[in-house]
Amino acid sequence: MNEAPPARDRQISVYDASGRDRIALSAWRQMARELIEFRELVHRLVMRNFTSQFRQSFLGALWIAFPPIATTMVFALLRKASIVDIPMEGIRMPYALFALVGVTIWGTFTQVVLAATGAINAGGALVSKVYFPREVLVMSAVGGALIGALIRTVVVLVSFATFFYVPHWQIILTPIALIPMLFFAVGIGLFFAPINTMMHDMGRILEFVFQFGMFLVPTIYPTPSIDRAETAWQVGLFWLHRLNPVSYSIDAARALIDTGSYAFGPGYFASAVLGFLVFAIGWRFFHVCEPLLAERL
Repeated sequence: MNEAPPARDRQISVYDASGRDRIALSAWRQMARELIEFRELVHRLVMRNFTSQFRQSFLGALWIAFPPIATTMVFALLRKASIVDIPMEGIRMPYALFALVGVTIWGTFTQVVLAATGAINAGGALVSKVYFPREVLVMSAVGGALIGALIRTVVVLVSFATFFYVPHWQIILTPIALIPMLFFAVGIGLFFAPINTMMHDMGRILEFVFQFGMFLVPTIYPTPSIDRAETAWQVGLFWLHRLNPVSYSIDAARALIDTGSYAFGPGYFASAVLGFLVFAIGWRFFHVCEPLLAERL
């Protein structure tokens, strides 16, 4: 019969979130180490959360593909009926594909932000009963949103075949061009996730903002030319597009698909720097607020 080791030889782990130094620069090392140690939990939560969304759904994961397709069809019909005038000078791909690519990228951005923002509230039972880095919930929610993005990407590729449209081989570089946008989205979600535990309608506010924000980026129409602008509205729309960091990711993806090249100018690099900076600020803010999350739920 094995005897239990003496009390002095036992290793006891005490988790005291409020006692850890969350302000010093050394916290970055701890944040990264904890996320790596709990990577298996992230993977399991991603698969569990994604499959549970459609477990009792008739159409299952097809619901992920419907929103961008429906939005694209509406604007394609409006343009075909000459109800809206959307110029397409210099763009080779059909308008339906142009809109579908833009709506899909914008939808990926919004879904990542909303999933990260609501992750803590969705995992309330785990937060209040078990200790683990709360970033695990956010990253697992982001993982589920990225799986949805992959399903939408398959729909886009099938649409290319339907229209007999052959993209340039540089399409394989599109995910790399979208990396800054994804970091930007995760950073926003990490920043708003703690706030959402106190203001439970924050996710709805963001969803409302993103619905109208789709018209302030080049999703369903290209950015107006500042040289050909005839009205103050066209000039204002041009600057709204240029000041939105997501616009550069959408333009880069479309250019790689349609022309095989993209001029990665100062605007794109500024948006990339902003994306990584927002991610760092959002993660650090989340880490500082982590001890307060359980008591706010």
